[in-house]
Amino acid sequence: MGRYRNFRIALFCTAQNMVSLTEKTLLRHLDWFEKYCGCDKVYIEPYRDGLTIPVDQLEMLIRVFRERGIEVSGALTTTTNNLSPGDEDKYRMSGTYCYVNKVMREHLVEKVKYIARHFDEFIIDDWFFTMCTCDECRHAKGSKSWEDFRTELLAEVSENLVVRAAKAVNPNCKIIIKYPNWAEAYQESGYDPNRQRHIFDYIYTGTETRNTPNTDQHLPRYLSYSLPRLMENYAPDRNGGTWFDPYGCTPIDVYLEQAYLSAFSRSKELLLFCWGSLYKNRVVTPLGLQLDIIDRFLDKAGNCIGVPCYLPSMAQGEDHVEDFLGMVGVPFEHTPDFPSTAKCLFLTVQAHKDPEIIEKLRAYISAGGKAVVTSGFIIEGLGKGIEEMTSIRYRGRRYRTNCFRGTAFMGGADEYSRHEMGFPLLEHRNNTTWAIAKAVVGEENYPIILRDNYGKGELVTLVVPDEYGYIYDLPENILNQIRSQFTSVVPYTLTGPGQASLFAYDNDTFAIYKYTDGIKPGRYGISLRGNADSITLLTGRGRTIKPRSKGMGRSNFNLFIQPGDLNFFKICWSENWFEEERPFVAISAPNDYDEDDD
Repeated sequence: MGRYRNFRIALFCTAQNMVSLTEKTLLRHLDWFEKYCGCDKVYIEPYRDGLTIPVDQLEMLIRVFRERGIEVSGALTTTTNNLSPGDEDKYRMSGTYCYVNKVMREHLVEKVKYIARHFDEFIIDDWFFTMCTCDECRHAKGSKSWEDFRTELLAEVSENLVVRAAKAVNPNCKIIIKYPNWAEAYQESGYDPNRQRHIFDYIYTGTETRNTPNTDQHLPRYLSYSLPRLMENYAPDRNGGTWFDPYGCTPIDVYLEQAYLSAFSRSKELLLFCWGSLYKNRVVTPLGLQLDIIDRFLDKAGNCIGVPCYLPSMAQGEDHVEDFLGMVGVPFEHTPDFPSTAKCLFLTVQAHKDPEIIEKLRAYISAGGKAVVTSGFIIEGLGKGIEEMTSIRYRGRRYRTNCFRGTAFMGGADEYSRHEMGFPLLEHRNNTTWAIAKAVVGEENYPIILRDNYGKGELVTLVVPDEYGYIYDLPENILNQIRSQFTSVVPYTLTGPGQASLFAYDNDTFAIYKYTDGIKPGRYGISLRGNADSITLLTGRGRTIKPRSKGMGRSNFNLFIQPGDLNFFKICWSENWFEEERPFVAISAPNDYDEDDD
């Protein structure tokens, strides 16, 4: 049994980290990691960037770790120095392979076999992709798109040069493909989880979101939770874990948030990259402390639940808008399959990668389902049949504003965001399509949330700003209206400002995390569907919180959330709440949860 009960801690050891370590130094480093964060497993990389660890050094490393009771697997980073004469035209970022070139293909097979001889399992780093545009690649591509050519090429390389080559020398070898954090760009560089999940034994998930405004990847922090859930739904029970690093993670909370959300996603393993960058790094000591707290919460949490967000394989468009919404408190469960049996689902423009999406949506809503879709989805669907379900039309007009207004139910008062935002102007026919919330421009108002009824179901359209990062800045009442559209799946709703996420589980437990970008503490609320007696704060000594109000079938609680704090809760239902009416079967909550308890 390792330090944690709900996940394992693994450390990635690059060839450069390990090639010259003595046994004495290795043990001293290992003592430090075990003290501050734990170490259940290591992935040792015998080769990277032209450097190969000699056999005697590699065998010493394997022996020392195993003697300490640590599981050992291998690793491979498919980067190399120039191997072929005249390959100057091969544009290879950081030395990624040209998988068309004969010499490089042979070199890859050689390194795969070397690793498979020493390990019964190894993981492939996410530099497995290709973006080479050399003469050989352009000739091999022919008239295909780069997307089709590269995904077919990488699938062939995966099957023949990696899996088949490894199992030829070690039939027991299991190979793991680690997918990068940049999911919206997979197909452009050859990755195709839909195809490769059938080639590799296991998959793995990159959750490095780093400091979003300072990186080129534009990845909202919520991706550290949502991408593992998507990958779990690609390959149930074969998503081995999550992988994150300390680069571009200033302040420290940015690094820690990657770990928190990876753990909240019920990852089996947290892989820390890498040994050399983390030894005596000040991010590690708070990591161990916080993971101890999260592990105790996960003892009491169930399975992850959320509104299904349909993201077909190979899709692009409105990149990560669902993750920005996840950072204002909408709990999602990303899936590559159309969730036809869900009570509510969310669609972005990416869903149009499915050529049958309009027909699927029509059948789903008419049968009683509720679909929340983005303005991008509607605009893409015009002329393809979406007109059957809504009076919304788009004629190319756009507007900017920082003034918003709710419906009469919300008082109709104007509220303001700090930033002016741009929106597409969706026209609709009054009393056929109904506006729930609006933006105000001069003496006119334009819809932000619209509702259509179709058959037995409902279509809700969310008009998203051009600048997704401003979603956090929408006024609280507008955010509350957005969140309230998703309660069919998760029967409780976060209320309050942006920059906070709700993580829901199927046994009446949930977590609320306020991101450190939201510098100020926040006054939030949780609104539960049903008659709740109280909620118990599981962090600390089990403080009980009573509802501030009840009415209209809901129980409402006030919460005060500090940025960066871990906040875990358990719902306690009233005794007169009939079993058949409850959204989930509750498990009795402890009334004294102590962080020092085992």
